[in-house]
Order: sequence, then structure tokens, then C-alpha cells
Amino acid sequence: MTEHNLIDKRKCGFRENHSTEPAITTIYDELLRNLDNKLITCSLFLDLSKAFDCCDHETLLDKLYHFGIRGVSHKLFSNFLLNRMQCTKIGAFKFSYKRISCGVPQGSVISPLLFLIYIKNITKASSFHTTLFADDINLHMSNSCFNVLQTTANLELCKVDHLLRANNLSLNYNKTNFMLLTSRKHNPASFKVAINHNTSPEDNLKYLGILLDNTLSWKPHVQKVKTQLLT
Repeated sequence: MTEHNLIDKRKCGFRENHSTEPAITTIYDELLRNLDNKLITCSLFLDLSKAFDCCDHETLLDKLYHFGIRGVSHKLFSNFLLNRMQCTKIGAFKFSYKRISCGVPQGSVISPLLFLIYIKNITKASSFHTTLFADDINLHMSNSCFNVLQTTANLELCKVDHLLRANNLSLNYNKTNFMLLTSRKHNPASFKVAINHNTSPEDNLKYLGILLDNTLSWKPHVQKVKTQLLT
């Protein structure tokens, strides 16, 4: 997968030399560049509901075949994923075993990579700049006009949501938030991102343990670290 560049460089996590640091650095540099260029940026932070448990086995095997993993190698992955059984045990009582058709096996070294392959197409689903760390997703786009940015962001977010649903994945809408970053003094209070429900811009949001704020000043994060050190 690495040799043939089949994994997007914006997919961090579970890969050599792809920790949280390059993911945060990539996002921060692009947001800072947009501010320097006097552009308005809408940055969304998406939360997937039980993403690893929702990977459809047949769909994943089709994707592996599409990327050139065929023959004996494909049969190996087929045996690894299919016909798995699962049951629930409470105390001495055990429910009957049921066959599962979704989810990459927890605890396996290969499962995180399989998940990255499963959501590979998300970076091409829209015109957002997309950065992923495992199932934590950041989307952002910029424009010089508030109205154009709002319309485009909402349309493109629907495309992302459609792709996720087509792959048996779903957004946790209540935990999907966004920030509006601009060097202008006044932001329109009416700016909304709407997908299943309306959300309002947040002043700062947590991503991969870092508090990013809408001025990129790092003040909220520094205050957070200071508070933690004093408690």
C-alpha cells in the first residue's frame, strides 16, 4: 500500500512516522496560511459513530480487490474477516453465538490499516481539505466571501455524509462542530453549517488533544495546560 502510494498522505495514525504531530501541523499551517491571505475558513471536526465496528466485510473485501490484493492474498483476508461469531456473556449466563458481518477485529495489528483502506475515498469525496487521524476527521475550506463559503461548505458536507452512509458509516451529528477563522473584525451571526441539525461556530475546539482556537493564538490550549499543571 505504501510502495504504490495507495494511502493518502493526509491519513495519519497507525502508520510509521504519521503521529498526531504531522496531522495537527498540517491543519495549523493551512489555517494560518488562509488567515495570512485574508481568507475566511470554515473548519469542521467530525466524529464517527463506532467507526471500526461498522466496516462492512464484503465492502472491505471489494475495496482490497480493487486495490490489487487478489488471489491467495485476498483469500487470506477473506478468511480473516468472514464467518466470525460473537456472543454476549453476563456472569454465568451466555447468549447464543451470532455471525457478524461488520467490524474489523479489535486488537489485531492489521485492523487499523484495513480501516484506513476502508475510508480511503473520503479525501476525494468533496472539495474540502481533509485530514484524518484514525477516525478523527478534520475538513476545512476557505473563501473571501461569507455567503459563498457557507453555501459551498454545506453542499460539500452533504457529499461527505453521503459517502460515509454508502459505506455503512455515520456521523455523530451532536459531536460534529466547526470553527470560523477570519482576520475580519465582524463575523455574520447567521453563518450556519447544517447537516441533520444546525450548529453555530465555536471559539475553540479540541482535536487530537490540542485546543485549536479561531485566532490560532494557542491561548486556550496554554491556559488548559497551565490549569492541569496546577491541579
